[in-house]
Amino acid sequence: MKKYFLFTIILSSFAHSTEPGFSFTTAALLFKPLVANTFEPRMGLLWHANNNRLRLDIGNSVDLIQYNFDDPKKHLSIGTDFFTYTLLRGEKNFHFPVDAVDYLFGFNTNFVDTLKTGILSSRLRLSHISAHFADGHFDGTSGTWKDGLNPRVYSREFFDLTIGYVPTNSFRGYIGAIYLWHIDPTSLTTFNGYFGLEYHHQISTRFNGYAAYQFTATGLRPRHELQFGTKIGDWNDRGTQLFFIYHSGNSIHGEYYDRKDEYSGFGFNVDF
Repeated sequence: MKKYFLFTIILSSFAHSTEPGFSFTTAALLFKPLVANTFEPRMGLLWHANNNRLRLDIGNSVDLIQYNFDDPKKHLSIGTDFFTYTLLRGEKNFHFPVDAVDYLFGFNTNFVDTLKTGILSSRLRLSHISAHFADGHFDGTSGTWKDGLNPRVYSREFFDLTIGYVPTNSFRGYIGAIYLWHIDPTSLTTFNGYFGLEYHHQISTRFNGYAAYQFTATGLRPRHELQFGTKIGDWNDRGTQLFFIYHSGNSIHGEYYDRKDEYSGFGFNVDF
């Protein structure tokens, strides 16, 4: 018991250390997830208004280790991502069979520096995505896969680098590049690029209006993602987002990677 108590004290001191060097951290994410980027950790639900489908997001990203610089304006963290984004079919009697599910997990390194003109930030992710059809894509009556599309192998391992800049408290712009160092099917391009803009405005002490857009060059057809809505709670803290979304371009789901997908809809996310 004494050894356990001593270990707890040492670990606690290490976790809250402010001396230069590495330490454990329980702080909020150093790099805030990109609002209009699909491949971000979320907890929420999105309804496609034009095709009666839904997307269910379940996941989280956590900073595990921080590096304390002598310069208090600089921050670095190392964290991990685990999340899924799932395509559901809306059917009568409140049934939502799972059509397709994609899994993403990996690690990230984040850096933030406060400059005279604004805040410069970056995030480098090393991630894996795999995609699968589920029982909701199978027609039990005919014994065939729906839409004439059988399951196929889709997986990718990649580096994703994002560089963001915040000139004011209300605005963030960013650019990014993805290098896929392993991918199935091999016919897909190994480089993707993207850029985006985000703006939010405090309406009251508990409400923020916001708008966000991202353009992604995928190698197949460009993807446009637009989102605007309101967040209940402080913009940089926990809260709930209620929003409208528009998507046009290749499907985000790996089993449909070569299919065009265009929809608009409504959703909510629980910010953590």
